[in-house]
Amino acid sequence: MMYLNVAGLSPFNPAIQLEVAATLEQFSRLLYSEEGIQYYRATLQRCREDLAQWLHIDNADGIAFVPNATTASWLVLSRIHWQPGDHILTTTHENSTVLREIFALQSRGIHVHTLNLKSPIELITEIEHLLTSHHVRAIIISHVSHIDGRILPIEQLAKLAQTHQASLIIDGAQAIGHIPVNFHDWQPDAYFFPGHKWCAGPMGTGALILGKPFAERDEIHKDKGQEDRLPPWTDFELGTQNIGGVAGFAKACTIKHQEGLGTGISESFREEVREALSRIPGIEILEWEGPHSPGILSFSCLDKQIGTRFLSHHPIIAWKTFPHLNNPKQTDIRLSWSADIPKTDRKAVLTLLRNLS
Repeated sequence: MMYLNVAGLSPFNPAIQLEVAATLEQFSRLLYSEEGIQYYRATLQRCREDLAQWLHIDNADGIAFVPNATTASWLVLSRIHWQPGDHILTTTHENSTVLREIFALQSRGIHVHTLNLKSPIELITEIEHLLTSHHVRAIIISHVSHIDGRILPIEQLAKLAQTHQASLIIDGAQAIGHIPVNFHDWQPDAYFFPGHKWCAGPMGTGALILGKPFAERDEIHKDKGQEDRLPPWTDFELGTQNIGGVAGFAKACTIKHQEGLGTGISESFREEVREALSRIPGIEILEWEGPHSPGILSFSCLDKQIGTRFLSHHPIIAWKTFPHLNNPKQTDIRLSWSADIPKTDRKAVLTLLRNLS
């Protein structure tokens, strides 16, 4: 099978599995003895610092470990003191589980604006208009679309949100480990991502990066009767962490840091796939007038016969299918890959696509 669904789940790396096993084996000898508690805390802090170094985050204590991106989004939304009449800006390109958390707030009198992405300029213009005309409490948006890999203008949105005193909450599930992300020059109010997608870490892991509005709330970081501030992550890590999974997650991020993202290889393959698909009648490549990530390319099968021919290759190629946003009767297909996809698989995929033209 040729695996082209890295945006859903990355293949497992043996080195990461060994890290998980070694950490659990060590901890199993100590458990919650005094030495075990020290080992547990030291391991989590080391993992925080590994992620902070990779992503250029100044304060590792602003990183909370979470089991997945959906949990992170729920945690962040639950920490905002919503008032009836508040507005949320989001898009049609958000993950369905995150959108479900957003729409649940409508029962509390929150207005949700779901914007369709046409181009970066139109998106920025529409968001600026809504920020000016409504009391927007938060912008909740993906860094990279899980639907077709388009990269959203996050840094511009960060400036707009700051100007209008709106929280910027970013789903980085399709960005971290896929495209370069550096938090040295800018930082959203909250940014979350899972470990099992582009980071190639274990399932059930992820991180929530806390910006100043969440990291500096005195009512969160002070215990009753204490003056010392607790680390920001303490309000977002619920209960005991899976120390083996977190260690494997940090190991995966360290490997990405050391080996790089392989952006050039992914971009080159994307161009070849795009060229092959563009020659097939009845295929519409899903793109906008802006940048796209190197490891995702999606397309619509406008012709039912073409769609049937593509879907017949499911046993050979693993990919993601979903209904078209504007026409549910159309079938969209998302191909996603990392830079370490075998050359033989790349060649076979291109041969298959060219034979369909």
